[in-house]
Amino acid sequence: MERATGPGAVPAAAVPGESDLRELVGRVVDGRYVLREWIGGGGFGGVFRSEQYVLGRAVRPVACKVSRRADLTEATAADLFADVLVLADAMGTMTDLEARRHLVHVYDAGLAPGLGGRAYLVMEYVQGATLAGEFARLGRVPPRLMVKWARQIAVALRGLHCLVPPLLHRDLKPDNVLVGQDRAVRLIDFGLAARMLATGQVQGAAGTTRYMAPETARGASLPASDLYSLGLLMYEGLTGQEPYGHVVVPLDLPERELAEWLVEAKRKAPPVRPSSIEASVTPELDAVVMRCLELRPERRFRGADEVIAALDALPEEASAGPVRARGRAEATRATAPGPDELTRARRHLAAGEARAAVGLLTEALAKSTVPRELRPVLMVELAKAQGALADHGAAALAWAAAYECVCAGVRPPDGMSRERLAERAATAFRAAGNRFQADHFARLAWGGR
Repeated sequence: MERATGPGAVPAAAVPGESDLRELVGRVVDGRYVLREWIGGGGFGGVFRSEQYVLGRAVRPVACKVSRRADLTEATAADLFADVLVLADAMGTMTDLEARRHLVHVYDAGLAPGLGGRAYLVMEYVQGATLAGEFARLGRVPPRLMVKWARQIAVALRGLHCLVPPLLHRDLKPDNVLVGQDRAVRLIDFGLAARMLATGQVQGAAGTTRYMAPETARGASLPASDLYSLGLLMYEGLTGQEPYGHVVVPLDLPERELAEWLVEAKRKAPPVRPSSIEASVTPELDAVVMRCLELRPERRFRGADEVIAALDALPEEASAGPVRARGRAEATRATAPGPDELTRARRHLAAGEARAAVGLLTEALAKSTVPRELRPVLMVELAKAQGALADHGAAALAWAAAYECVCAGVRPPDGMSRERLAERAATAFRAAGNRFQADHFARLAWGGR
């Protein structure tokens, strides 16, 4: 089963008049993209598995979206592909490299005179199935696999929520998550995504009712709203059931009363814990899912990074009992890396041994057991060490990562502020020759003063 990247993809037979688009197979777009195979279509047009050519050579497979409408202008094309352009804009400023791996990359876009002035958009080609398809195939997802997928989704959300201003997905559900042949997931369909306002929320009800957070139904989304949807997705994957499948909306309920009715119904009839349906779910995993499903957003995790930390702290074996799991978690906390590496790295830096400091700090940050509050401190020291080696590009990414960590609610290192971190990132990006990112972080630095 293949799923096209982007919104609205449906089987070809479901959309009338697609024969003309299908006949584009074999054509070349803008002299660089050969349309090899029809994948699917929707109201916007069609998606093709394609090959990108550079200097006459095929360099990589891509997904090419071609509009149904011809004779478009740049303005109408931008409106047609607005959702994908939101993602492209986010990826252009995102410095969270791990998060980027779980979002679909946008490579190119334009108008194709050779195809009658149709618009085209070139994206990463992901061959695989939706998470909804995987749920249907597996019935109940093994806890270890569900934790892996949930963590990757949380990493993607962390990248989106740490942008300035934060970007909320607002339609997270199994249909909008792709599972590639590498078994890694990627978020798609940003048609309802929106930037958070200065008020700290996004106005308007949006999304799929089954996966919508209570506050979203009431017309005000927060980053925690995406985490609620993640909890619903995890519950469904682990149990094969919807947590609120027992809640039935009255047929005569007016639309304007739906949001409040749903919130009250969910409050009166909360879901059972996943472990009561699937015995392989541990109490610790129960706790993560149920915290995401708290009806009040302030009772959920404070951010996607906290969800990641909670998932990382789970027992390695999904079948581990509560006593065994608790013992392992306590042992992990007792040996948590960070402080010792930080002390040793600072000694190396003082002795002019920056390369040794980089190695220590990089190794420490790669471990999920590093305390959350210590991560920006380690990132700042890493940025200093990389700067001492004149590796300005790596230093810039470390400064930016520390900035994003502080934006996510972690206390900044002593002597630093969020604006100061942005200023240091701007300086490093400028030294690395990346003017776009330098200007971006310079604006962030001055914006807080």
